[in-house]
Amino acid sequence: MVAAQWLFEGRDSPLLRELASLTSTEALQGDVRLVDVLAELGHPVREVGSPYEQLPWRGRWEGIWWAVDRMDRTHPAYASAQYVLEVIGDNEDLWGPDGGQELMAMLRAWDDDVDRRSQINDQIRRHLRNLREQDVPPLIE
Repeated sequence: MVAAQWLFEGRDSPLLRELASLTSTEALQGDVRLVDVLAELGHPVREVGSPYEQLPWRGRWEGIWWAVDRMDRTHPAYASAQYVLEVIGDNEDLWGPDGGQELMAMLRAWDDDVDRRSQINDQIRRHLRNLREQDVPPLIE
């Protein structure tokens, strides 16, 4: 029905004509997909595999926020820091100044210096609580 309306309004493409000519049974078989028609008309639709990808920042920021929110409730600071490092993974932008490198250094210090663990835990907490959503680049740009 939509395809016929679009043809009537003057839009035209081979896939759109094919879609408009399908019976309801043929349309259900999915040989011609609406996203393909839209792409052919110059309006590509990005396929979303996960609802978190719909909001660009959520993929990374949601995980970081969760780790900070859970810190000291259900996770020690060290575990929250490890999770944040997992989230930022291979993204070089997040490893820059005051990013992953500093956090990695704190975790190494925590591993190496048993006597200063409480002080290092406080540094980790401060570092994680200072992370802001605007510091995290979106998954989709």
